[in-house]
Amino acid sequence: MKNFYPGLIFMFISISAFSQDTIYLDKNYSDLDSKENAKYYKIITPASEKDTEFLRITYFIDGQKKAEQYYNIKNDKPVFEGLHKHWYETGELFYQLPYKNGKKHGELLAYWKNGGKRRRDTFKRDQLKEGKVWNEKGEETPYFEHHIPASFPGGREELYAFLKKNINIPQEQKQGVSVRVVLRFTINPEGDLSEIQIVEGAPHRYNAESVRVLSKMPRWTPTKRFGDPIATRYTLPIIFQK
Repeated sequence: MKNFYPGLIFMFISISAFSQDTIYLDKNYSDLDSKENAKYYKIITPASEKDTEFLRITYFIDGQKKAEQYYNIKNDKPVFEGLHKHWYETGELFYQLPYKNGKKHGELLAYWKNGGKRRRDTFKRDQLKEGKVWNEKGEETPYFEHHIPASFPGGREELYAFLKKNINIPQEQKQGVSVRVVLRFTINPEGDLSEIQIVEGAPHRYNAESVRVLSKMPRWTPTKRFGDPIATRYTLPIIFQK
């Protein structure tokens, strides 16, 4: 018993310290070093729910709860599990969505701020089986997906065609050798690109050319969530090859 008791103390201290971590986030949910310029913050604790390891609760900066998400860690990546809930900034329940092994599995139920039903989607292992949508008056309206990712005008093939047409390959580029640059940027609700970052770089001329080409892009169709355009982060690899 003497050997076991210190272990219990150590585990309790570790869990307590872990549960007190507050991580501040910017508008794109990227981690910040301090509260300055934060729009949200999150606290991660060991989960009490069966079959889940962690609970992540995200708050608006004023302390109002924004999201409650359970997950496990597999291969160093979070895998969603259990029932996830999201709230409006004014405190009303926005929607809830169950996950199983990282896949949407069950009914997504969404509500308007007045408490009326907004949509119901039934998923099985990430596959949509059926869905219905209602307006704020409670009238059923034509169905649309609850999450529609941002897209380049004309789709992926047009994006590749744009890059091929507009990229200037540096003269020193060797035949048969490829150079890769990976960029991350924000697509705002109007479809404009901003906050371009190089997350996997190459020699300076390649990095500069990648940023230049992105700055020339036309407006994208922004991401839509529950029918409303929102700002999202997008990652794009660019390959230079003669």
